[in-house]
Amino acid sequence: MTDVAIIGGGPAGLSAAVYTARADQETLVFDKGDGTTENVDFMENVYGFPEGATGPELVEVGRDQATKFGAEIVNEEVVRVAEEGDSYLVETEADEYETRGIILATGASYESPAIPHVDDYEGKGVSYCVECDAFFYKDSPVGMVGAGNYAAKEAMMMLDYTDDVRVLTNGNDLEMDEVLQEQLQEEGIEIITEPVDHIVGDEMVEGVELDGGDVIELEGLFVALGAAGGADIADMLGIPRDGSYLDVDEEQFTGVDRVYAAGDLTGGQRQVNVSVGEGTTAAINLLEDFRGGEYVDYKKIEA
Repeated sequence: MTDVAIIGGGPAGLSAAVYTARADQETLVFDKGDGTTENVDFMENVYGFPEGATGPELVEVGRDQATKFGAEIVNEEVVRVAEEGDSYLVETEADEYETRGIILATGASYESPAIPHVDDYEGKGVSYCVECDAFFYKDSPVGMVGAGNYAAKEAMMMLDYTDDVRVLTNGNDLEMDEVLQEQLQEEGIEIITEPVDHIVGDEMVEGVELDGGDVIELEGLFVALGAAGGADIADMLGIPRDGSYLDVDEEQFTGVDRVYAAGDLTGGQRQVNVSVGEGTTAAINLLEDFRGGEYVDYKKIEA
């Protein structure tokens, strides 16, 4: 059991980690790397860097500061988050972690697959949340669009509802771990690498036609691209959102007990300085939640 799980290691997540770790709360920051900030060549409007800085430099400094106070960076990909009694379970491609509180700082992400008119079928057979919608496809043929660990995990979760599951990489290179590929094979889940030309069906999904002309009959098409992003995790936990952005209040609270969100995935001005402030706000308010149940050493937190 850890105290705080921060999902995302950019400015929002790392600033939150400084506060929670400095308050003697065991803090894990889940970050596989290659976030938005790490891909920025140069910024000159970040507080405290008068000469400007690159994205990787900002992330490195943030990591150094967070780990100085005891936060641990976990270089694993989060694929699922769920309630576990009075706590939460964070599942990665490699392990499971139980935590008292969560701060979501994954950045803005809600990828749609490169399939023509896929958005027209959302809610009509296309879903972005196994946790939410799998029940509606009990004993029905379904496809999971994705080529990574997240898609593999979601496909195996679908087996609780139907044994007719296949993974569609839509022509993308397979990026899932070998052990997960072996598990899919053991479970009889076929991986189809041919690109999808279009969705078949007038009003509801009836299948997909591949580039080669073959038609696969499906009633449900689930999307699980890349890692589990903020929108995906929001759906898993029942957090309200507006499109791909999470709805939070002025305290960065999601409405789900001891779950806060900060940074680009909450919408607004997508600036490093804003993300740092929101991460700080989320951390302080999560710590306030903890104080209502257990003692937290607030002498370590600056006013």
